[in-house]
Amino acid sequence: MTTRVTAQACRKLGETRIAAARAAKTPADWKRLWPKPANAWGIKWGMCWKACLEYIVADFAAEAGFFIDVLGFPTNAFDENYAMFTSPDQEFYFAVVRARDGATPTPKDAVRIQFMVEDIYGTAMEFEKRGIVFEKRPHSEHGSPIHNATFRTPAGIAVDLWGMMDPKTTIRRKVETAPPRVKVKVGSK
Repeated sequence: MTTRVTAQACRKLGETRIAAARAAKTPADWKRLWPKPANAWGIKWGMCWKACLEYIVADFAAEAGFFIDVLGFPTNAFDENYAMFTSPDQEFYFAVVRARDGATPTPKDAVRIQFMVEDIYGTAMEFEKRGIVFEKRPHSEHGSPIHNATFRTPAGIAVDLWGMMDPKTTIRRKVETAPPRVKVKVGSK
């Protein structure tokens, strides 16, 4: 007979991970302090797509138009109530669902979509040309080589761009883009 997973048991496991992260200062510390997972990876990927995070919106048309026609995302599946987005190389998936039958839209701060990009400044400039208003323009904190920026979808979901910057590199001012699209002003404000 198997034991049922409880929040209390998961909390104890998680606290062990947090303690290791808090104590680790070097790669050697991580190797020494990070315990082997209690179980091995238990999923064998299916044939159509690997994993998908989904969120619910009140204005499905605005969210679909934003991802497809403003950001240029390919779709893996689409109908009048559901859109599954991917990348051109199908490396990741996420979906947007129309709120129906009394469903509550996902609260805007309940989830964030994050992308690690090659040229965060060039990407931000391209997105601004497309009408995106950044809530937080690209920047780094405390001289870190990791830079980030944030904008929001029409539903208010945060989209974070992350990028590594080598201090010796120059920032590109242009990114490769698809043919020009219709500019629209979007943002949560």
